[in-house]
Amino acid sequence: MLTKIPFTELLKSVPGFFGIRLEEQPKYEVVETIDDVEIRHYKPALLARLTIEGEHDKAVDEAFDRLARYIFGENSKQIRMSMTVPVEQHAEGERMAMTSPVLQKPGGRGWTVAFFLSNDLFTSEAPRPDDPAIELIHEPARTVAALRYRGNSSENKREDSRQRLLAALAKNPRWRIAEDVYWAQYDAPFTLPFAKRNEALVELEPR
Repeated sequence: MLTKIPFTELLKSVPGFFGIRLEEQPKYEVVETIDDVEIRHYKPALLARLTIEGEHDKAVDEAFDRLARYIFGENSKQIRMSMTVPVEQHAEGERMAMTSPVLQKPGGRGWTVAFFLSNDLFTSEAPRPDDPAIELIHEPARTVAALRYRGNSSENKREDSRQRLLAALAKNPRWRIAEDVYWAQYDAPFTLPFAKRNEALVELEPR
């Protein structure tokens, strides 16, 4: 059974239909641009993450639902936390990276999904999940390259964004790619496709 979303979150979802986002998002500073790619410096952040084995869509749906239950009250303090964006998705075994929405990569046995919780909390300050499989992770500051794209995040669009991101970074020898490309989705499935914000992301290190 899918998680029942609180009425206050449903009210927030109305502007979300048009791609207007009211949720807290990870804080970052754009330090450089390369073509359509932003080089961002992200502040430390607290994430809740969960890995589910299986095919992408089913695994991500299950992980999203269980993480939503955590922030809507299935936690040690029985409190409801606000929805935040983005949501991250990674192929199983990949290292979780910062910005989120949903991270995705073809192949592998499963997917890791992460909710951004806060730039201002540590793991000791957040309520513990009732679900023992959910981890609270405090991510350090990091540098990330991001390429935005619109519409539904299909497998073809993810692959196209990955290639465009890596091609742009190849033009600038200042940065070395430190991790695999992952993806972030900022909007609910019901958001009009033209208003959906997605990103291909990769962590960087200076050469």
